[in-house]
Amino acid sequence: MKKNILLAVDAWYPQMGGPNVVVANYLKYLSENNEVTACVPSYGKRTDGAVDAETGVPVMHVRSVYIPIGGFRNCMPGLDGALRQRAKQADLFHAHSPFALGNYFADAAKKYGKPSVLTFHTKFKDEFMRYTRSKVCTAIMMSRIMGVINKTQYVWTVSNGAAQTLREYGYKGDITVIRNGTDMSVPEDAPSLLEQVNKKYGLGDEENVLLFVGRVVQTKNLALAFRALKLLKPRLSFKFVVVGDGEGMKSYKAMCEELGIADRVLFVGEVTDRHFLKAFYLRADLFVFPSQFDTASLCPIEAAAFGLPTLLVQDSPTSEIIKDGFSGYAVPDDENEWAERIYAALSDRPALSAVRENCRRYVYRSWKDVVEEAERKYEEILGK
Repeated sequence: MKKNILLAVDAWYPQMGGPNVVVANYLKYLSENNEVTACVPSYGKRTDGAVDAETGVPVMHVRSVYIPIGGFRNCMPGLDGALRQRAKQADLFHAHSPFALGNYFADAAKKYGKPSVLTFHTKFKDEFMRYTRSKVCTAIMMSRIMGVINKTQYVWTVSNGAAQTLREYGYKGDITVIRNGTDMSVPEDAPSLLEQVNKKYGLGDEENVLLFVGRVVQTKNLALAFRALKLLKPRLSFKFVVVGDGEGMKSYKAMCEELGIADRVLFVGEVTDRHFLKAFYLRADLFVFPSQFDTASLCPIEAAAFGLPTLLVQDSPTSEIIKDGFSGYAVPDDENEWAERIYAALSDRPALSAVRENCRRYVYRSWKDVVEEAERKYEEILGK
């Protein structure tokens, strides 16, 4: 049955973030059989127009104001007449953030007698403390977002770890876990991409290439990887390629100098060309993701599309998607153990090949599969 669905997320491009990717792909695949509108903050007409042209994702830019913390925008959905009209026609509201739009969706759903869904993506308490450095401010902000979550009818998360975090925040209702996916796949011009990345970054003669893709910030725990690589340097030739940008770039570069591994670490910066990003996944032998903060990072699933296994911190939320030694690697947060596992994985190529195949087969998941699962849940909800 064709449905009129409203999606929302309280941050959008040019700001990068996992929920942006999730909403863009929900919109893409839900629109095949439904009437779907994705509501996002406006960053000004000029910026919105440039973003729409670059991403090709048709969204509704909701009136918003700038917040001088992290470059975020605060939506003002109550003042947006176009959104009010869309809300009256919606069969289901699905927010991917518990801020202004998430709050508006929960209230509008109740007003019009429609179901509301909210997907919990982020460890907000940690983020609030990182930005405000204030327990009082963090407590106030947590109270507000939990108010939004508690008044939403159906709460979803992207991992069991995210569900556990939500329980720790005090949520007592039912939780549905729907895991993330990826739009990545091996391209037809893979040989050409490999040649380009090897030439541009001097990787042609390097036997062992490790890769990280993501924000270069403290919460990604990159220090663990750098300390492990210091221990590994006398035993193994390698290049660690870091793709991404963030406030931790300067301090991490200084750390690599102090550890004596600056010649083995290549900070590429942010790569916005998703097609060229595939070249790094194709070139790497092992994906390294030491974050314990992420509830369900998209990057290890992207890597799996290329048969590239990930080394993760044992018992981290993202590590749920792999089985240690079978479809990836999960090791305690200890640089000695990380160094040993990297050495063992890259030194035994037949075993690594088997893990690569299992990774491709069991960790990879397409967004189309994700959205089909979500749509089945929508049907159950609307059936009630």
